[in-house]
Amino acid sequence: MDMKLNAKRIIGSAFLVMLLSSCRGIDNPEGDLKGIKLEDWPLTDCSTSTRPVRDLVAYKLLGVPYKWEVDWMSGTTYIIQPDFSGTKTSFSYHDYDAKNRFSGTHEAYMNLMEGKTDVIIASRDISRNEKASSEELGVELETAPLAIDALVFIVNPKNPVKNLTSDQVRKIYTGEIRNWKEVGGIDHAITPYIRNADSGSQEKMETLVMQGLTMIERTDGNYMYEIIGSQMVSPYLQLEINEYGIGYTPFFYCTAMVRDLMRVDMLSIDGVAPTKESLRANKYPFVSSIYAAVRKTEDHESMAYKLYQFLFTKKGADMIDESGYIAIR
Repeated sequence: MDMKLNAKRIIGSAFLVMLLSSCRGIDNPEGDLKGIKLEDWPLTDCSTSTRPVRDLVAYKLLGVPYKWEVDWMSGTTYIIQPDFSGTKTSFSYHDYDAKNRFSGTHEAYMNLMEGKTDVIIASRDISRNEKASSEELGVELETAPLAIDALVFIVNPKNPVKNLTSDQVRKIYTGEIRNWKEVGGIDHAITPYIRNADSGSQEKMETLVMQGLTMIERTDGNYMYEIIGSQMVSPYLQLEINEYGIGYTPFFYCTAMVRDLMRVDMLSIDGVAPTKESLRANKYPFVSSIYAAVRKTEDHESMAYKLYQFLFTKKGADMIDESGYIAIR
């Protein structure tokens, strides 16, 4: 009787786990991809700012040792790289790189829709323009928020202004406020740097901050085409030489990737400094999320879909936290 009772309990417990997992949309609640090889790894893509979390997850699952180091190609950011410390290995970074792109937010979404990649981690959800493209292509995407980030505003350290209100930020970027003295600074014109259309930062700026307001036109006064940055590092490069500028950038990119390589100050907004604590508590005004995405037609038995699901397990969340993001649990 005891054996039969124990068997029933085991079966009942297993059924409950399966039921709960089904409710969460996760077929594999343990997220066990142990033993996966590079040859079985799916095609992935990511944003510039989500590259470290994608690579950290990949290296952990593939059993590749890794370390943070300065990206020798740019010299302006830290990235995660394999760390074999002179030991011999059969791991091929060339083969890894061929399967794991970092095309940027917009291109990552387009590559996913066009079948050039199978799972992505992007700095934001699909944009309005990308939704239009998906409808034209007849491809639907499954997206879900993965971790907490934020859009922060940065200035040259010499700038005495350390806090702006949300309204002041919007007025600077509509052109209503044009001089730093209007917000407690010195008497000098403000140079508001922006990002190129469809970039993750620009999409967040328009939807999260501007909330439908029209940003200052390129031809307006001192607003020149040259201050539109085509790369995430662009506002940092400008603010190093212009103490009267202001730009915006993801919190994670600033604190985990740029760090001390390029000196800028993050502004408090509405009296709240952007920190992990204020982001986690949703006290900072411009909190956002990074997203994972796959095609809705992706085979649920495919490695791409299993990886997508793994990201939302506890093991996946632990890896996301290790990268420096704040996992949504």
